Amino acid sequence: MLSGLILAGGRSVRMGRDKARLVLPDGRTLWQRQTDILREAGITNVLVSVAFGSDFKLPGVTLVADLRPDAGPLAGIAAGLRAAAEGLVLVLAVDMPEIQAEHLQQLLNLSTGSCGVVPVRDGRCEPLVAVYPAALADSAEVALATGQRAVHQWVRREAGRGRLRLWEAPAGWAEALRSWNTAADLPPAGIV
Repeated sequence: MLSGLILAGGRSVRMGRDKARLVLPDGRTLWQRQTDILREAGITNVLVSVAFGSDFKLPGVTLVADLRPDAGPLAGIAAGLRAAAEGLVLVLAVDMPEIQAEHLQQLLNLSTGSCGVVPVRDGRCEPLVAVYPAALADSAEVALATGQRAVHQWVRREAGRGRLRLWEAPAGWAEALRSWNTAADLPPAGIV
């Protein structure tokens, strides 16, 4: 089974407003765009990781609350892996609007049933657009329970255990892996 997980549970403090609800020039919000990209990549089971108490009303997706409040993206990944229960989970941050279905297909093609893939650029892994086996739910939950919140550390540990593959993404991926973290990252016009 293949699931998609959109990470949309952050507080968007640096942006100053909820990034998932930013409206693109085509009228879609970022979460809607990411849902469309996952579906274009062939994923029908779409999960969206949200913060506790979120008032999101998202048709056609399953909401999963982060396992620990304010624990960063690893809490959302852990919740999504647990909700998927089996197979692979293609994780996609809500604030990566340059990712295309072709990027996601490439990651899926590099994955196996028991080993996910995480792109690496310039020595840094990008764990917020990656494929994880749902079987890593326990590992992610243990990391959170022991106070480890850095996703890249968890990824490198699991790669060392052979459960994830670190893949050197080509130079053409650089823009696709860029996140919108602050208002300065937004395009000059057209974002509401």
